Amino acid sequence: MKVVIVSRHEATVNLLKRMFPEARVIDHLNSVDEIEDGSLVIGNLPIDMIEELLKKGCRFVLISLKIPREMRGKELNEEELKKFIKLVEVKKLELEEFKLS
Repeated sequence: MKVVIVSRHEATVNLLKRMFPEARVIDHLNSVDEIEDGSLVIGNLPIDMIEELLKKGCRFVLISLKIPREMRGKELNEEELKKFIKLVEVKKLELEEFKLS
């Protein structure tokens, strides 16, 4: 299975590359067509892109960070990141467009 990390954050990439040394790293995803079907994708993406990835048979792991207010906006190093990071796999997702009238 191909592993793709989608992140511009250096400490996040370094931490994940230790877990997945063979992972391809991209700093921005324009289209899910850039990702091979069946890949494991780790990052933060718009929810509609996550839905498209799941439809392509990919697995998606969200990087969730619960950062205290006083640390927001600060560049975290790897040690700080380890305290606040949580990886959450999205198993199912069903979206429907909401139209404003």
